[in-house]
Amino acid sequence: MILIIHGNDIEKSRNYFFEEKNKLDNTVLINPDLVTVDLLFQTSENKNFFEKSTTVIVENFFSKIKANSSDFKEIASYINKNKTIDIIFWENAEVSKPALTAFSNATVKNFSLPQNLFLFLDNIKPQNSKYLITLFHELLKTIEVEIVMFMIIRQFRLLISQLDSSNNTIDEVKRMAPWQLSKFKKQLSYYDKNKLLNSYNKLFEIDLKHKTGKISFPLEKSIDFFLVDL
Repeated sequence: MILIIHGNDIEKSRNYFFEEKNKLDNTVLINPDLVTVDLLFQTSENKNFFEKSTTVIVENFFSKIKANSSDFKEIASYINKNKTIDIIFWENAEVSKPALTAFSNATVKNFSLPQNLFLFLDNIKPQNSKYLITLFHELLKTIEVEIVMFMIIRQFRLLISQLDSSNNTIDEVKRMAPWQLSKFKKQLSYYDKNKLLNSYNKLFEIDLKHKTGKISFPLEKSIDFFLVDL
């Protein structure tokens, strides 16, 4: 069994991962930095007749080992050829098509957020409130308001990280392709630094009040007010 669980809807993919993991009797988690063919062999096959089979679990393997590297190709080839190995990959992002294709016998479960969410996030900028509110309420027909809130906060956190991109320590940004970084830099150009930081602080206050039950309005309405004030 080869199971790959991935996608940008991390909450749903993580829930599914735990559901599958809880069905298993014997699992072992391997650090993605340490995965080798020898280690996979020792973990999954080096057992006596009476031991239960072991399912190997590797988290964020695809972000650690590039699909065009010799290590990746060797590991994928071993897993594909070995019909007895049971392995689950969980990734906290979308896995590329070339990487998925390398595991020809895998069952793939993709948990993706709606594309219009990213259209909404990319258009968060001053003087764009009317369009943003329309997109926001369209989104609420398909996903929970808490997920939208989480993604708005993430967007501002990533924008703030680009204020000084030479001193960037956020792993999520390090994994981004150049075209993704260019989108953030373009969006950042619409903001004054103080305005950006003040907006982020407002989001933090809204989120904190919502989580502690001290918010005066429903979260949906609070986000409306936030978007109007951009």
